[in-house]
Amino acid sequence: MASSDQHPTAPDGVGRFHELQQELAPQRRAPYRLTADIAIPPVTRGQLRALRATRDDDEQMAIVLGTHADAVENLFADRPVDDWYAFQRDLYAHLFGQGAAELPGGSAGS
Repeated sequence: MASSDQHPTAPDGVGRFHELQQELAPQRRAPYRLTADIAIPPVTRGQLRALRATRDDDEQMAIVLGTHADAVENLFADRPVDDWYAFQRDLYAHLFGQGAAELPGGSAGS
C-alpha cells in the first residue's frame, strides 16, 4: 500500500500545508495588472521548474506570462523596445521582488 507521503493530499483546513496558506495569505503577491484584460498571476512552483529547464529568454517570458503571452506580445509588438524592457523590469520586480533581474541567472532583457 502506498504511503500518504508518496501521494500527498491537502484537504481544506487540515495540516501544516493549510496553516502555511493561512500564514501567507496576508502577504501573498497580487496578480500583475497590465491592462483591464491582462492580469498575470503570481508564478507557481511548476512555472519555476519550467523556467529552469530553458535558457531561452523568449521561452522564459512565455512561461511567466502563461495564457497571456500572445496578448502581451501583441500589445508591445509595435512599441519601442524600451517600453518592453521597462515592462519586463517592472513585472519581474513585482513577481520576484526588487532586483530580480540582477540576480545570478537573471538577465537585463528578461
